Amino acid sequence: MEPNNNQDTTANMESRMEQLTEMVAKLLKSKELENTQIVEVDPHITERARLTDLECYPQLQEALPCIEEDFFRSPLTEEERREILYACPRTVLMNYTPPPINDSAPTTDKRADGALYNLQSLVA
Repeated sequence: MEPNNNQDTTANMESRMEQLTEMVAKLLKSKELENTQIVEVDPHITERARLTDLECYPQLQEALPCIEEDFFRSPLTEEERREILYACPRTVLMNYTPPPINDSAPTTDKRADGALYNLQSLVA
């Protein structure tokens, strides 16, 4: 019974190998078909560039060490910023009077207008 069992096992293995070979061949054919399919160009679909990461040059990091901390924050301190702003001459020639607000306007609009007027008078 032992030799017959070996023959059955061998025959079973051979049939399984043939099945697997056929399956792999089918897979390869389907992959080739997918790769060779013509892609239709749709005028309503546009491709975008992929995202890229920007790394800082070492020389720039040495020159501006604060660039690593927060790129979008101004490297000036509050005091330096104020010195620069106050060094610029004020525009004296500008004379702006905003139009009067309608009396029927809501109070929130009146407050917002008053706040904007105060800001404009501080800047001018």
